[in-house]
Amino acid sequence: MAERPAPLVLVVDPGTIPDPDLPFGSYAAVGMAGRRRLAIELSRRLISAGSGVAALHPAPPAKGEAFHWGRWYAAAARSMLARVRAEGRPLDAIGYAGAGALALADDGLIEGIVSAIPGEAVANNRYSTDAFLVAGQPSGRLTLEAALAALEECSTDNAAMHCLEDAGFAIRDLSSTSWARFDVDTPLDLALLRAGTRLPTTRRPDGVVAAFLEMAILPGGHSLEVPHLAEIGAVLRNRDSQLVVAGRVPSSSWAYLEMESACRVRCFIEERGMRSARDAVPHSLLADWMERRGPQELVKELATLGDAVILDTRVLMASRAGSSDAAAWPPTEERFASDFLDATPVATPWLKELTEAAAVSSVPFLLGGHALVSDGLRILVDAAWLGR
Repeated sequence: MAERPAPLVLVVDPGTIPDPDLPFGSYAAVGMAGRRRLAIELSRRLISAGSGVAALHPAPPAKGEAFHWGRWYAAAARSMLARVRAEGRPLDAIGYAGAGALALADDGLIEGIVSAIPGEAVANNRYSTDAFLVAGQPSGRLTLEAALAALEECSTDNAAMHCLEDAGFAIRDLSSTSWARFDVDTPLDLALLRAGTRLPTTRRPDGVVAAFLEMAILPGGHSLEVPHLAEIGAVLRNRDSQLVVAGRVPSSSWAYLEMESACRVRCFIEERGMRSARDAVPHSLLADWMERRGPQELVKELATLGDAVILDTRVLMASRAGSSDAAAWPPTEERFASDFLDATPVATPWLKELTEAAAVSSVPFLLGGHALVSDGLRILVDAAWLGR
């Protein structure tokens, strides 16, 4: 039997085009620099797993148009497919990986991603996809061209498996694998990654990534440290304490908290899969409460419910904007600064008030996005028991 050709994965390179709106040393600039190093490391690991790799360059949307992931990805994938075939090389599987995807994944997970069989798509998470590979059949309707036609309709990468499943491809979901859900999108995610790489059970990054995590400096001269890490760890270890968690908490993360932390946990789960839900308007009860009473009062109320609070603020942003598109939320630099409880660069009134209130709250607050309330919770629990 002839050996199958190597698959090809397009890996996002977030730093290909210089962005004049990212001042040196800003939160967003640190985030981009970290994600670019992670993209390079991931590319090397995919090659070691037997895959070909090509850089997927950022393409800003046309003026007045929202970014559409599917049209961007499908155009790049078709271009690469045509180039490979023009060179006389066979190709029956093509994939995608975000720059910060699989940052804590072990070699087995990387190999699992690139192991799709004809007619199948393999993803790190079928409900919120950051990395996948789809393999076409040599004949019939489940060809690579059919896969790209389906993906072209996806407004975000998170919905890629929904589109491929609707087109008839079998889906293999690797989300139950350790660290499959951990995706670095923000500087806080980099801080969580730094904490995660110090755990005895996680993979160590390459020297370039490791050095960046240790040496990166945020505005104000701060290193990549998770805010209130020690205080939240003390809550997690204390049987008499209670932790409040709110946002897009996966069932696996909730279960891990229940089994591995000593404290009681009060959890408000809202808008799971909001980035992959098509034509759905995000809605949050916490955001509605905040709208009526104000951000400061929301912080005070959450503080009365526990000894520490972990809050997925992107659910609040999406609900207030009426959109899961981050372009409709407060600007990137403001979101990233808020995650570190730095209200200085935040101009959006409600987010500034929320950040200021969380920074001086009577209990420690940790604000962030999806990575924080998914595999980030596992990092916090494991670090707590190590006293880190």
